[in-house]
Amino acid sequence: MRGKSRAAAFLLASPFLLFLSILVIWPTYLGLKTALSRDLLSEFEITPAGLDNFRMVLEQPQFWEALRFTIIFALSVTVLECLLGFALALVFDRKFPGKTFLFSVTLVPIMIAPSLMAVMYRLILNQNIGIVPGFLQKFGMEISIFDERYIFWTLVTLDALQYTSFAFLLIYAALQNMPSEVYESAAIDGASPRQIIARITIPILKPAIAIIAMLRLIDSFRTFDTIYIMTGGGPGTTTQTIGIHIYKTAFITGDFGMASAMSILLVMLLTPFMPFIIRQFRLDVK
Repeated sequence: MRGKSRAAAFLLASPFLLFLSILVIWPTYLGLKTALSRDLLSEFEITPAGLDNFRMVLEQPQFWEALRFTIIFALSVTVLECLLGFALALVFDRKFPGKTFLFSVTLVPIMIAPSLMAVMYRLILNQNIGIVPGFLQKFGMEISIFDERYIFWTLVTLDALQYTSFAFLLIYAALQNMPSEVYESAAIDGASPRQIIARITIPILKPAIAIIAMLRLIDSFRTFDTIYIMTGGGPGTTTQTIGIHIYKTAFITGDFGMASAMSILLVMLLTPFMPFIIRQFRLDVK
C-alpha cells in the first residue's frame, strides 16, 4: 500500500517535476557549465576554464562597485516601501469616503510593466519636455534629475512609486486578519492609538512584514529593466546594478563565462534568505 501511495504521489507530482526540470534545473545546469568554461563571443571554441571565471570576477573592481550599489539600492527601497506600505495600510484600515476608489488607484502602479513605467518616467523627467523639470523651472530651479547628485534618490523614489503598493497590499491583508477584540480590549484599557500601533499592531504583524521585506529585498537585487531604460547604468557606472553589469559583460563585452559566474555568485548571495522567509512564513501561519 505504501509503495502504491508513493507511486501515485509521484505520478501526480510528475507534471510539476517536469516543469521544474525544464525551467529551473536545466537552465541552472547550463549556467553552471558556462561559468566553468571559457565562452567568448569572439571565439568559436568553448574550452574548460575551471574556477578562473569566478576568480576573475572576484578580482574585478567593477563587480564590487555594482554589488555595492545594488546592496545600497535594495536596502533603501525595501525600507522605504515597507514604511510607506505600512502607513498606507493603517490609513486604509479605517473607513472613509471614497476608500474603494482610492484603494484601486493605489494598486494601479504594480499592475504596469516596469519597462513601461521606465519609459513614462523618462518622458516625465526629460529636461526639455518633462513635466517635473518644467515645474521646477517655474521656481527658478534648474535641476537635472539625472545629475549624479540626485540620480540615486530619483531611482529609489521611482521604485517606491511602483512597488509600495505591493507592500501595502500584503500588510493590509495581514491587518484584516487581526481580531478586532484585541483593539477593543486595548481601547478599554486606555491605550492611545500610538500605543496600540507600537505594542499590538507591529508585534503581531512582524512576521508578515519580515516576509514582505525579504521578498522586496530579493526582488530589488534583481532590478534591471527600470534602471537600464532610465540611465543605462550611468552617469558612468554610478547606477550600474549587478544585473546591468552581468548583461553588459555577456552581450556587450561578449564574455558569457564571466557573466554566468556572476549570476551563480548572485544566486549564492540570495539563497541564504530563503530559509529565513520560510521560517517567518511558518510563524505567520501559526
